[in-house]
Amino acid sequence: MKKVLIGIGGLLALAILALVVKFFVLSPVVRAAPDVHAPTSAEAIARGKYLADHVAQCTTCHSTVDEKVPGDVVVEAKRGAGRMYPKEAGFPGNIRALNLTPDKETGIGSWTDGEVLRAMREGIGRDGRALFPLMPYQNFANLTDEDALAIIAYLRSLPAIKNDPGPATQIDFPVSMFIRAAPKPVEAPPPPPPADPVGRGLWLIQMESCGMCHDTMDSRHQPIEGKHLAGGQEFKIAAGTVYASNITSDKSTGIGAYTDEELLKVLNEGVTKNGRPLYLMPWAALKGLTDDDKRAIVAALRTIPPVNNTVPASAIR
Repeated sequence: MKKVLIGIGGLLALAILALVVKFFVLSPVVRAAPDVHAPTSAEAIARGKYLADHVAQCTTCHSTVDEKVPGDVVVEAKRGAGRMYPKEAGFPGNIRALNLTPDKETGIGSWTDGEVLRAMREGIGRDGRALFPLMPYQNFANLTDEDALAIIAYLRSLPAIKNDPGPATQIDFPVSMFIRAAPKPVEAPPPPPPADPVGRGLWLIQMESCGMCHDTMDSRHQPIEGKHLAGGQEFKIAAGTVYASNITSDKSTGIGAYTDEELLKVLNEGVTKNGRPLYLMPWAALKGLTDDDKRAIVAALRTIPPVNNTVPASAIR
């Protein structure tokens, strides 16, 4: 028995050592920030604004929003100036979305373009730490160099706002350990987005990070296989409790019974086919997409396999 216990103890020690090596020695994988420079042309800034405000929605997640009204409406005076995501809202710790304005003390004014690019697409902060994947760098890894640099060009054009949104991010263990393995270097230039409507729409759904809210998650907050965009996640906001809708093509519990025009109304006005206002869903940003891009999203949603998944009704005060 003593030898058995010694053997078990040895195996546990090896397992712990393996975890330490994997998550604290080999992770995160960090490469030097690339030596790149964002363009300064009006065209690049306009392109970056479209991507950052409406596609990648950098300035929705990194801005103060009015949670008491539907649509994740940005407080314009603080666009891009940072935001806190508290543990009380259901996150595994307190998460600070950085001030993205060019302020040199509280924003990214002292960051190089390469450091911003690395954080955006590879999930590595200026100090070399792994960023919590609420920042969807795994999706943004598919942004082309040109598009990513255009976003940086736009961020550089924002008014510098001196604003520290709150204390540094603190993630609870063991999540704090696991996220160290998530960042990966972008080793080759990502391809441009598809040109066909469905392909373009699927790319937009990824860039909008729709799955972050609309995927059905397990108890470890990992997407459940076969339930992509099937909804059900619970979110606590100032207006009450919101459940993410099933946006698969299922006709009874999803959006399969919506017409294209009804889906466009969701994107433009943030209301269901029954007229119920949608909180938390950032339609205030989505309505700024071009008509072609909105229709591409609708076409892509039609291709999502139907999942019968009834979602609780949101409770808004």
